[in-house]
Amino acid sequence: MGLLFRATAAAVAFIVAAVPAAAHAVAPVNQWSVARDDRRDSYDALTVTPGGAVWVAGTRRGAKGTESLLLKGDRSTFKRVAGPGFRVKRLASASDTRVWAFGASRYGRWDGKRWQAKSWPYGRVDRAYSIGENLWVVENANTFSAAKGAKWKAQSTLRRLVGSAWRKVATPIVVKGLDGRWAAGSARGKAALARWTGTAWHSVALPAVPSAHPGQVSELTDVAVDGETGRVMAVGWAAWPCGRASFCGETLLLSGYLGGFEYEVRSELGIQPRAQAEPDGRGGAWIVVNAKGGGSAFVHIVVDSVETGVFPAPPKQKGTVRDLAVQLESGGYGWAVGSASPSRHGLIWAYRR
Repeated sequence: MGLLFRATAAAVAFIVAAVPAAAHAVAPVNQWSVARDDRRDSYDALTVTPGGAVWVAGTRRGAKGTESLLLKGDRSTFKRVAGPGFRVKRLASASDTRVWAFGASRYGRWDGKRWQAKSWPYGRVDRAYSIGENLWVVENANTFSAAKGAKWKAQSTLRRLVGSAWRKVATPIVVKGLDGRWAAGSARGKAALARWTGTAWHSVALPAVPSAHPGQVSELTDVAVDGETGRVMAVGWAAWPCGRASFCGETLLLSGYLGGFEYEVRSELGIQPRAQAEPDGRGGAWIVVNAKGGGSAFVHIVVDSVETGVFPAPPKQKGTVRDLAVQLESGGYGWAVGSASPSRHGLIWAYRR
């Protein structure tokens, strides 16, 4: 694949005023910038509809304590809107009138006018996806921990909404992320991909992980698919025992097409157990990783190289991204949500070409 890193302007911290009601700004061209900074809020989940509506879920600190929060916005402003009646932890959308919200014990659908909420008797929803005619959730997904790596075994459950019932779906791999007809995860301790035929999931042949160490385990944590070319890009990790009660590891980048994939190993990024990937609408993908020293960084896979940088934050703060989404119909207008530390301000980032 011959991917090369090059620094970008987004690695520079931007000065953003922290005001109670948020600072709204249009993202500058070709870089991530803070579009909203609210000292009352913390943001957890995000979805962008094909029509460009941006939904953000989180919490707000007030005089009476912490309460659930739902925002709806566009490229310049965000307003608080009525929620489904529970704290929203995951969001997904198929259109401006089909938005889904998931909480701990309930889930709801926005029909363009109101929320319709139902009970959720299953496990913790870690990821939610509206893909074509399918609504999927990945629940009870575990995360690798170097401190407990020796006993680690990948786990998750994949469910699909069929009519009004949530059906558990059999998969040949332990699924951690989805996009299009592709699923990323692992099988028997090794990074793996699977593909949806419309009726079932089937494993896809992958090359061996380039590095090989005794006791090594590996996993793909998410996948992004370019809608025009069909290019598949996934992120994951490999880890192995390297000392008494400790593990060493590296980040895996996988890219290619059905019938031919290649790995790129990035040891400088270490183990990234929660890395998220989203297509950028231009043949590449955005990947969120943990930055050294705290906060979040990005890896941007483009056509013939890889760019890296950090998500900007207010002075003396570090920005941590909890969710990422891209409006593909806009040519790759991106959004990310999370918070700053140590101030705990809620942050919304925006990116445009």
